Amino acid sequence: MSEQSLAPSATDSKDLTTEPTDSIPELSTYVATEADEILSAHRLVADSVAQQRQLAARAIIFHPLWLGAMVAVIGVVYQMLYHDSSDLPLMATTSAGCVMAGLSVVRLFTGGYIEHAEHVGTKAWLEDEAGNGQEQAILVTKFGEQIIGALIVTGIREGRKVHGVIRAWTVRQKYRGKGVGSGLLEEAIQLCQKRRWKGPEFDEEHANAKRVLPSVFNGPFERREKRARATLETLVKKT
Repeated sequence: MSEQSLAPSATDSKDLTTEPTDSIPELSTYVATEADEILSAHRLVADSVAQQRQLAARAIIFHPLWLGAMVAVIGVVYQMLYHDSSDLPLMATTSAGCVMAGLSVVRLFTGGYIEHAEHVGTKAWLEDEAGNGQEQAILVTKFGEQIIGALIVTGIREGRKVHGVIRAWTVRQKYRGKGVGSGLLEEAIQLCQKRRWKGPEFDEEHANAKRVLPSVFNGPFERREKRARATLETLVKKT
């Protein structure tokens, strides 16, 4: 089990002397064995899939193709409705209606992430590999009593060798960028070494791998994927 601290550093502006050190919750990472911890970790993974809908919506809304289409629509509205200043209110409300219709289309396009999150949140998904006789471990990171990170790694047997495959890896949004995710990956590497598994590496069909948008809008997802794989590769090389 590894333990880290999310307490402010000595250089932070907050005066640490005003807060007793024993009031700072402990950060710990370990293999979950209790049913409630496994359930919380599973929910966290499913939530991370649902949150991808927000990223997908931003990817569409701020894409040059979408922005260009909106400008073109508003231009058509202007050409059709504007004759003098008295037409401005009608043009404004019509343009706003077009924008709202566009956002409804975005919502429709990104709804697949909610459906996929519901699938990932099922017992069938969680036990998919374990049900095939593969060994599975669920690592969790707790800050005090709250689970803030989760990683699911499965040992896939290929002949005489077993490969560690990461099916899910996520951190609660509030705690991202604080090293929690890297800590989970390090624990997964140590677990694989302890069990004499090769790897680990990310499953090609891990929980967050599904794409529901046309490829032209998937740039943010592909960049995240590359960063995650690069981080894991770097940590594996260090051990």
